[in-house]
Amino acid sequence: MSDTVKIAGHPEWTLSLVTEETRSLLARLFELYLYDFSEMEHADVAEDGLFRPPAPPWIARFIGQPHRHAFIMRVAGKPAGVMLLEEQSPMPQSAHRRYLAAFFVMRAYRRRGLGAAVARHLFDRFPGPWQVLEVAANPAAQQFWRAIIGAYTGGRYTERWLNEREIVQEFDTADRVDR
Repeated sequence: MSDTVKIAGHPEWTLSLVTEETRSLLARLFELYLYDFSEMEHADVAEDGLFRPPAPPWIARFIGQPHRHAFIMRVAGKPAGVMLLEEQSPMPQSAHRRYLAAFFVMRAYRRRGLGAAVARHLFDRFPGPWQVLEVAANPAAQQFWRAIIGAYTGGRYTERWLNEREIVQEFDTADRVDR
């Protein structure tokens, strides 16, 4: 399953479900995602200078599992990001909601409107109630998601602190503004 969408003024992007053939690419891109998080949640490189996060067991939960989806985003044919989605949120009393487990756009492709376009595409593709979580130490992600979800729903979403480390926005795609 692959979707190709043209965004005015931007290169073509595709979003493809991860297969066994692209599983190793997902693992490498996910490591870049985790490396970005080392800025907020400390992680060291090994003595040989390589960054070795525990990515394989985490992403294995998304390969070939019902109600879980791993996507690779490409821009002009080049790997550009990873999106992991669960159709049933792992948060207590939230199994009826979709949950964005990871959303990563490589730095070279940020601030071009591509992440927003992919987010809107996922919200459209998986209609229903959603949860999007950010860590408190990542104000850029909070600002991004508030803007995207706010525009998508016309401001009809709730935001709450789960704990001292995490914030979640909750909304329903039925509240989309431009339907």
